[in-house]
Amino acid sequence: MKLFVISPDCAPEDQLHINGTGWGLLEQETPSTLGTLSDFLCVSYTWGAGHFPSPFHPEFKVSDRTLCALLTAIVQHPTARKIWIDAFCVPPPSEPSLRASTLQSKGFIYSRASEVLVVLTSAAIPVLQQAIRSHPLSPSHLAILEAEDWVTRAWTYQEAVNACQLRITCDDSLPSTAIDMMSFFSFLGSSLGSLPPAQRKLYPRLNSLEDLFVDCAVAKYLERSALQVMTIMDGRTQTQPEDHFYAMIGAISMEPTIAVEEIGPCEAFMRLCERKGDYSFLFCKEDRDEGMGRRWRPVECELRPLIRWHSWGGGLRGMADGERVVLEGIVVLELGKLGERARTFIEEWLLAFERMNYGSWPNLETERAAYEALRVLGFSGNEEYLATECGLVFPQNPAPQSAQVKVIESKIVPVSQSHRLLTPGSPR
Repeated sequence: MKLFVISPDCAPEDQLHINGTGWGLLEQETPSTLGTLSDFLCVSYTWGAGHFPSPFHPEFKVSDRTLCALLTAIVQHPTARKIWIDAFCVPPPSEPSLRASTLQSKGFIYSRASEVLVVLTSAAIPVLQQAIRSHPLSPSHLAILEAEDWVTRAWTYQEAVNACQLRITCDDSLPSTAIDMMSFFSFLGSSLGSLPPAQRKLYPRLNSLEDLFVDCAVAKYLERSALQVMTIMDGRTQTQPEDHFYAMIGAISMEPTIAVEEIGPCEAFMRLCERKGDYSFLFCKEDRDEGMGRRWRPVECELRPLIRWHSWGGGLRGMADGERVVLEGIVVLELGKLGERARTFIEEWLLAFERMNYGSWPNLETERAAYEALRVLGFSGNEEYLATECGLVFPQNPAPQSAQVKVIESKIVPVSQSHRLLTPGSPR
């Protein structure tokens, strides 16, 4: 992988002049030691609707926000000599192999930077100023932040969670208008937490942003699973379909890509997960391979999670064994009557669901109410459940009438046991 940065330490030709200083593309030695920070700054921002020819690759058009975000980074870090910003530092489409290698290595690049600077639009300046003054965010501030595209773009997730140090600022802002991620998360969380449930529903994108910030906070302590990444990425937007998977790859890997295989981005993500021994990507609602010994494996798809229920942990551990996969922590449950302990737990979970204003079904039996709750979380599978002593299983697809059905549970580490009890069954 070739790593390019924007730097004033370049030859005069082909330079971009900002505030009287010429900045050009400088090839940097790829940092190889994960324990040592590199001396460059990464910029995280979203592309605007407008485009103009790149000053370094005129045949390639870049975002009209790139220059503004770069200028903001220079203002915030006046002594910076090396800055990585995607529109200028990712090789152009005319160099497809180098470009793909860099896009697959963005997790590595952002993890190596001394700081990742998030640059929101200038509309968010009052929001950051309010947080810097330690004042609560009002509904009008939350509405401004809800409208920021950075909150739900595919790339920004992996850029943020890989940062060793993350600060947030805005276009056209003064050096004093910047706040570290944890301080901003504290103000955002307390502001959202003070809202009544009905009003909080007005800010769905900020609820997703909370998940991202929690992920950032625990990234150094807990391994990120494929299922966790799939869940947070579900519903995020991107310009090119492959960007969705490049961002997912960057969220679970901090290693540079040396060579790009001639495979699709979805397949590249699944192979990377398999090399890491994490098979939690099979908890998706997609069709499966029909090949012998591979009916557990999704085919090329979007890898949409079965439900949007955040989880933590190292995923579903396993290893390939010839033409099959051996998974760890698997338990076979016997079909039968729902146990009273499990029923009580599900009913308590439904009450919590109601208190969070996700929904309420007081006139439905427990089993039916559980299914309706799962549908709120994005489950699109079958309503015909399978009961066991430990809980309910709602298959994604109904089993053939003549089939002998087994219920197999995985002990993937969840946020709470409600995920374990209510996890929809594997499609196969």
